[in-house]
Amino acid sequence: MAYSAALNTVYNQYLTTYAPKKSDTRYDTHKRSELKGITNSMVRVNKDAPLYKLESSPESREFIIGLKEESRIFQNTIMSSVGSNEGGDIDGKIAYSSDESIASAKYVGEDNASLMVEQEVDADGTVSYVNKEVPEYKIEVQSLASAQVNMGKYLPMNELGIEPGDYSFDMTVNGQGYEFQYTIREDDTNFDIQNRLSRLINNSGIHLTSTVEEDGEGNASLRIESAQVGIHFGENSRVFNISDPADRETGSGSVKYFGIDYVAREASNAHFTVNGIEASASSNTFILEKNYEVTLNGVSPEEGIGATIGVKPDTEAAVENISNLIGGYNQFMEKMAAYKDTMSRSNALMGEMYGIAGLYSKDMSEMGITLDDEGIMSIDRDKLSKAIVSDDAAGKVNMLKEFSNAMMRKSRQVSLNPVSYINKTVVEYKNPGKTFSNPYTASAYAGLMFNSYC
Repeated sequence: MAYSAALNTVYNQYLTTYAPKKSDTRYDTHKRSELKGITNSMVRVNKDAPLYKLESSPESREFIIGLKEESRIFQNTIMSSVGSNEGGDIDGKIAYSSDESIASAKYVGEDNASLMVEQEVDADGTVSYVNKEVPEYKIEVQSLASAQVNMGKYLPMNELGIEPGDYSFDMTVNGQGYEFQYTIREDDTNFDIQNRLSRLINNSGIHLTSTVEEDGEGNASLRIESAQVGIHFGENSRVFNISDPADRETGSGSVKYFGIDYVAREASNAHFTVNGIEASASSNTFILEKNYEVTLNGVSPEEGIGATIGVKPDTEAAVENISNLIGGYNQFMEKMAAYKDTMSRSNALMGEMYGIAGLYSKDMSEMGITLDDEGIMSIDRDKLSKAIVSDDAAGKVNMLKEFSNAMMRKSRQVSLNPVSYINKTVVEYKNPGKTFSNPYTASAYAGLMFNSYC
């Protein structure tokens, strides 16, 4: 029992002090092949490593676990800011429209791909892949997708021209039938009944909306409109139908009296051209070539006039992504600086990180990113925003991608072999050229946390 209690204390100490920080990022989820690749990398790293004895102090254990965790967090920051693949796109893209009154757009293409890759087949059958910019499209709109509208008769608001009693009417919406029942009292007016029917339809949840409209001359009409616009595949232009009950006379006649069976406008699809090619859609919002979510807002004033849809750099997103990248680097350096007085090898790691950042410091300073003597970076956001939209912005962004790639490679190296940054004593070097994979070597990182308790 005493042994069990001691072991529970050990595990609780590990979970509260050393356990990984909770993370909701998708980058902490790995495929089986990725985990296998990490294991193989660890084995390769340790294949040529000498046999050494680790320093087993509590400070060393805390440092090595913290080092691995901080490198993991830094990797997640890089991937969320730049992309999971080297050469990813550090700047976001935003769609634009030359005329929002005709069409607006939202970019929905790949977040980390600034170029589209298209397959081309040469005359000899050779398949090649060509990078092309995300294309622009010119859209001319002839008509918008519309909903069905039924317009009732304009009746005197303060009169009642139908006998009091119980009434009902049938309604079919996209092939689904419904029956509505209501009562007309002696003191009701046309306006009272129209408002009552409007509330009845709106509260029914059958994807119809109803309003009572006045003509300014003391008359009112019941207007009913479908929530669905356009004509879906296999359906007709009549989204809904309203009729008096056909199988009984009692309670019938109100549909004809109020005139709500009159179809003022049938549902119709949107008709437009994309780069001169005719097209149609059952909705005014649709996906265009997997790149844009386009919303048609109005009809072109005349033939030949339309809206040009394209993409441009999203300056705000780019500044935010770059700020996150630099912030992740600074956080890693600050965490390592906390061990300067207790773990001498932390200085070596900070020097390596500082050396990588120094290679890009001159170019980054032109973008408003400066590196101080302690290895910490600061950002002038105004200068950075101007640099992103300058004539040589592409070269500057590519430089930042190279910096992030270098940091990613370094953080992965640290994550694979954090033991190399703690104090240790070499016991034996391996025979050059005759090394072999030792599966037990990869467990040194895990084992050092429990050896002192066994």
